[in-house]
Amino acid sequence: MTENTPSVPDRTELRRIHFAPTGRHTRYMLAGYLRHVLIVTSVLLAIALTIDLWPQFHLISQSHGRGGLIAFWGILRFSALRTPDLVAPFFPFATFLGVVWTEVVHTQSGERTLIWNSGRSPVQCLMPVILLGVILGAAEFAMDAYLGPAAMSVQMHERLGLDGERLDRTRSGDNHWIALPNGLLRTEIEYGPPPVLHNLTFYRRDAAGQLTEVDMASVAHQVHGTNRWLMQGGRYWTPQIESAGDDVSRAISGNSSGETMIPFPTRTVALDLDPLWLSVFGMEVQYLPMSVLTALARSDRGPLSKGLYRTRLHVLYGEALLPGAMALLAASLSMLLLAYGTSMTALVGILFAGYLAHFGAKASLLLGENGYMHPLVAGWLVPFALFAATSVVLLVVERQRKG
Repeated sequence: MTENTPSVPDRTELRRIHFAPTGRHTRYMLAGYLRHVLIVTSVLLAIALTIDLWPQFHLISQSHGRGGLIAFWGILRFSALRTPDLVAPFFPFATFLGVVWTEVVHTQSGERTLIWNSGRSPVQCLMPVILLGVILGAAEFAMDAYLGPAAMSVQMHERLGLDGERLDRTRSGDNHWIALPNGLLRTEIEYGPPPVLHNLTFYRRDAAGQLTEVDMASVAHQVHGTNRWLMQGGRYWTPQIESAGDDVSRAISGNSSGETMIPFPTRTVALDLDPLWLSVFGMEVQYLPMSVLTALARSDRGPLSKGLYRTRLHVLYGEALLPGAMALLAASLSMLLLAYGTSMTALVGILFAGYLAHFGAKASLLLGENGYMHPLVAGWLVPFALFAATSVVLLVVERQRKG
């Protein structure tokens, strides 16, 4: 080799990874991902809306007149209000399907072979997927944490649809049984805020589970800033006022002649009830505004708590990563199994992996909300497991290419 012979670049320099967030390939692939994800989401939304609207179609049409343009507009508006709540649960899986669709087209057109022959490594091909995950992760979080509860708030306020009527906060009158750490409460709830209890009966128990007091009142208000409630127009019973020959069951039911229950105009009783929790009693956790959910998650640590609100909060934050994790898994599996062809076996295997990830996310949510899994694990297990699986698949792809 003479002195004028140019030196050969080092191999590591040739394989150095450079991400191109605004490169032509990145823009082209990102546009394809977004287009196919939108198509898949639209198809799944059409199916979900049909299933959701069919049982309540008559309620929506009647609430906006008997027909014509006004009724059509009412149905269209109600469909828009239902969209965030329907899309959010399947949006990560729709992202997975949209990425797989794009990757299949990428392989069948020969573009993947062209890109790889240009020297681009598999990791360099991930920039469009990463950008897609950032965009769709933000959209998923916004839909589930803010748009969904806001849309349900409108339905509740206007009593639109079955859920709007069922969750109407101005309606009370149903008897509810509420288990408290120190007893059992039966009451009707005026949700407020502030909440007011009507026609309540409280059965107080001691640490051994024995009945120690019964309080009955027509109405009760919380004493501001405390766990004490001011009962009005009621009666109470304790063992100290029960004579030896009286039947306790008659005293509890209130059917005695009056000797065993003492009437009172007002009486203050300690009830371990969170007024914020009472104001949203009966509402599904996915319909709670973010501020309310955060406040309830901080107090969701009592002896009767199963971590419902904390699980929901962690799942919401984990959902910001879930579309990106699903997209990365779909892209990496496509690089591994669809590199030079689209066999049916490989395609079915990829779709099955995506469905398992989707099922795992839903199973973790249910386990966490019912107290069988720690809220932190329920919210973050699946996203991080998908990131780990993607890393393993990419290592296999790199080794295959080097071989």
